[in-house]
Amino acid sequence: LNKVLGVVTRSLITNYEQSERGVNVQWDQRPWFRLLLDLVYELNLPNPALDPIKSGIVSVFGSAFHVVQPLVVPGFSFAWLELISHRMFLSNLLLLKEQKGWGVMHQLMIDLLLFLEPHLRKVELTDATKKYYDGALRVILMLVHDFPTFLAAYHLSFCNVIPENCVQLRNLVLSAIPKGIPLHDPISRNFKIDRLPEIAKSPLILSNVVGPLASFKNNLDGFLKNQQPADFLGKLVPLLRKGGKSELDAPTINSLVLYVGMQGLARLQNDQIASSLGRTPEMEIFQKLMELDDHGRYISLNAIANQLRYPSSHTHYFSCVMLFLFNESKDEGVKEQVTRVLLERLITQRPHPWGLLITFIELIKNSKYQFWSHPFTRCATEIEKVFENVARSCMLPNGVQIAADGDAPQ
Repeated sequence: LNKVLGVVTRSLITNYEQSERGVNVQWDQRPWFRLLLDLVYELNLPNPALDPIKSGIVSVFGSAFHVVQPLVVPGFSFAWLELISHRMFLSNLLLLKEQKGWGVMHQLMIDLLLFLEPHLRKVELTDATKKYYDGALRVILMLVHDFPTFLAAYHLSFCNVIPENCVQLRNLVLSAIPKGIPLHDPISRNFKIDRLPEIAKSPLILSNVVGPLASFKNNLDGFLKNQQPADFLGKLVPLLRKGGKSELDAPTINSLVLYVGMQGLARLQNDQIASSLGRTPEMEIFQKLMELDDHGRYISLNAIANQLRYPSSHTHYFSCVMLFLFNESKDEGVKEQVTRVLLERLITQRPHPWGLLITFIELIKNSKYQFWSHPFTRCATEIEKVFENVARSCMLPNGVQIAADGDAPQ
């Protein structure tokens, strides 16, 4: 099968390249789609004779689809999306024992998002891009519904390749809740996140967190352990830039934020997080990130917001981090950017990650943060209405109304 699919994929790529050079007739993806779909269908039907090698069969198909990914054969992109999301392939791959197919599907999802990424950065989307984006959304919705644990386990990798402006797509990925985890109502009167049993458990993370940190991980670990080397914070920012350039590397910051948070959790008990957070080397790193320029802060705060997901130790910790940065910063710009990052994720269509909701509700309800007294909530009538509408949408289920002035009622 490996040899057969190797011949098929090489022939497909050759045929496409020849049509692009005008050597061959006009490219048509349909016969290639039909050939590959027939193979997928026939070899994945229930068959006791093939059961012992079932994992090998779907994995070989996954490798073949990676070879003809849209970045390599753009003209095959719609057929490719149909193939990787077909029930006979996707379901069989993700249902393999011991999660053997997860790595293959993870790579295919990265292939999909990498192809979409440059198109989604444009202000104007073509009709073809809109249709492809809708198709990608359907695939991710299917994963959220049928395989949420897979999607949640690789959230870091997926967020690394989703453009900043694709808030709805990112929200969708971050809303994946592994089966069996209950969602508690954050606006009930007795809700206390630090009393939930789920926050004692760490989420499953299968993305490569430490890979982007390899060049400075030893120094990072030394600083987190005993704050040595002493000049680590002063040298941190250049390490976050793309090799030799001034541009910050968002995946490196995403990994840094998650890794530092994981180390912080190992240091603190859940009931100590809110009270002890400010006296840790982890918070020194988070506060150092707040000294970046506006765009750097925006990337860093988004990296924190990416961890506000379903009930877990990570969601609790990073919710406390976000609220601490808002409350303790003397720079009004930091408070405004914290609000912006939370708000722009809440004004999109649902679903909204549970951790995002609990953080925003705590921010607007708790008088400790004096949210409604900050000038940026009142700088224009339109902005004020947006804040109040979002606050109402977060809190209406229990009939809580947001005051037109002063603090939101408790």
